[in-house]
Amino acid sequence: MSLPALLLSLVLLAPVPAEFSVVQFPPRGKISLSLGGKNKAEVERVGTVTRVFIQMDALSPPDSVVPRMNTYVVWAVSPEGSFDNLGELEISGTKGALTATTRFDRFGIFLTPEPHYMVDQPHARVVFKNEIPRSVPAVPLTVQVGAYEYNNLPENTGAAQALVMEARAAMAIANSVMADRRADSEFRQAKAALDTMEELVTRGSPPEVVSAAANAAIRRAQRATTAARQTFR
Repeated sequence: MSLPALLLSLVLLAPVPAEFSVVQFPPRGKISLSLGGKNKAEVERVGTVTRVFIQMDALSPPDSVVPRMNTYVVWAVSPEGSFDNLGELEISGTKGALTATTRFDRFGIFLTPEPHYMVDQPHARVVFKNEIPRSVPAVPLTVQVGAYEYNNLPENTGAAQALVMEARAAMAIANSVMADRRADSEFRQAKAALDTMEELVTRGSPPEVVSAAANAAIRRAQRATTAARQTFR
């Protein structure tokens, strides 16, 4: 096996099937969906988009569910099996919340632990998903999740800001797909953004300044990862 093929085999997995309930949302009115226990999603169609409000209770830290994961991402999945990353939960203690929009008008909702908030495919570990509603139509859907494995992610020591760990993880993923060779320009921009963030961390800069730099590093690292993966196709 060639080196590129070997490395690709380390970052691509055989996806696993997951079952969801895809809901047909009405053109007007707000629908509440249970995500299990006290966890819920409120969904409302507004014009051509759908607003989603997530409220979670009694969350475990992401890295206690899957080692070295740094956040929870909320997904919408369409009847065709397309995924829409709705964003990461804002976590306070054991509670989480998210307000987001999606272009889908029929979808299921689920949550996965992830290395960073800009991943484009869900992890194989689905921790919460909407239950079958009683008040609106829904159909079952089986779709593949877990397309990527994340190897050699930095360990979360608990001392760093969550976004800092997400940025470091995003860069580790870019390295794992050889973005330095396959997406040189995007990789160099990502590396510069990460170096800036690390310098701010070392200086003890205010959290909001570090967070802005971390967000920039995550965006650029994900861009490099996407560009590098495209060269494998």
